[in-house]
Amino acid sequence: MSYRALLRSDIRHLAKDPMLMACLFGPLAIIAFARYAFWPLAEWVKEQYAFDLTAYTGFVAFVLLTTIPLLTGVMIGLLMLDERDENLIAYFGVTPLTRRGYYRYRLLFPSLLALLSSGLYLLASGMTEIRAESVYTLLLLALEAPCIALFLVAAADNKVEGLALSKLCGLLFVGPVVAAFVPEPWQMAGMIVPTYWPAKSYMLGESREPVWSALSFAAGLVYHVLLLKRADRAFAKRMD
Repeated sequence: MSYRALLRSDIRHLAKDPMLMACLFGPLAIIAFARYAFWPLAEWVKEQYAFDLTAYTGFVAFVLLTTIPLLTGVMIGLLMLDERDENLIAYFGVTPLTRRGYYRYRLLFPSLLALLSSGLYLLASGMTEIRAESVYTLLLLALEAPCIALFLVAAADNKVEGLALSKLCGLLFVGPVVAAFVPEPWQMAGMIVPTYWPAKSYMLGESREPVWSALSFAAGLVYHVLLLKRADRAFAKRMD
């Protein structure tokens, strides 16, 4: 068993499961919405309700961007739950891939997929400007996908429970809301939400505050690494 064989297995599994397929192609739908539907929608809202949605373009852009690692993490988490239910993870442990190799693949694959999808969004959505600080946002969002996947596998007993728990991941949208609208002294309450950090770094970059954007990235990076380690320990404990 090799990484290539595992990737082929993932592709076959995805092709058989509409839910997983939706998670895989969801980022493309988000990019299409941002590029082709947001501006007509904003115009319609302005005509009907006299509300200028374009004034919040940066916020809307980041909320849509947050959805990409969420979909990726849920997809990989559900795949891992299927593999655990079928006792495939134990099988991988006795192949040349080894359990460590399986863990490495399952952590790196969602990170890379989230990174590429998020980067494509920034390039193609038409709602954002590419800046040097955009790298901070991409890196933090790439770390969220494996955290979500490991959370689902560690907390759920089966795929049905995993689907139910994935709804809780909607709480991650609180992060951008806090970063955009909550006054500074009270924003500390939102720092516990992982998505707060990439949102804050992104918005500081848009505000032309590169130093503060970098500091937010540094703090967020430490926080995400700690979350990833904790999720990894919970997953390993569940598998033992």
